[in-house]
Amino acid sequence: MKRNLLNISYLIDARQFQKILIMITLSFILVMSFGTAVLAERHEGRHRSPEWHYSRMPARGAFINRIPRTAYRINHGGNYYHYRNGLFYRPYNSGFVIVAPPIGLRVGFLPRGYLSFNIGGFPYYYYGGTYYIQREREYEVVAPPLGAIVESIPRGYEKIQVNGQTFYSFDGIQYKPILRDGEIWYEVIKSPNR
Repeated sequence: MKRNLLNISYLIDARQFQKILIMITLSFILVMSFGTAVLAERHEGRHRSPEWHYSRMPARGAFINRIPRTAYRINHGGNYYHYRNGLFYRPYNSGFVIVAPPIGLRVGFLPRGYLSFNIGGFPYYYYGGTYYIQREREYEVVAPPLGAIVESIPRGYEKIQVNGQTFYSFDGIQYKPILRDGEIWYEVIKSPNR
């Protein structure tokens, strides 16, 4: 039996062996890349778009006639804002418009469903495109830290294609989709000051 195996191994010369090894390696790479593409496609189909978590939230720039009665008024630098459930409103004509809050504005509480994470051992909070840090008993709006990873971005983002890769821009913040625990999340790669 051993003799037969040895004789078979001599039938395949070194060149043939190299070709077979290369074909096996290429087949493995092809199967692995196909599996990753299918995983990303399944996820994209499940969530349909980056704003899936905030799909019921009105987009920034939306005009409304009245703000919720439970919204509270905030004075920041001589400008008045109203805040309720993670949304910031400014008076506009005879109604209000939903706006991005300015850096430094403080609120007394975060909306239900906020995300918390640490960057460099420092705690941050995120909801609806706005990033916060805690200052004493309040939460202050801050520019997002580079490397922050969030599960969803609000409606109103811009989709950007660069060298075949998709990026997203919202309020001047640029995000790159990444795979995290089998799901697509969004990493801050550019964070301008507002």
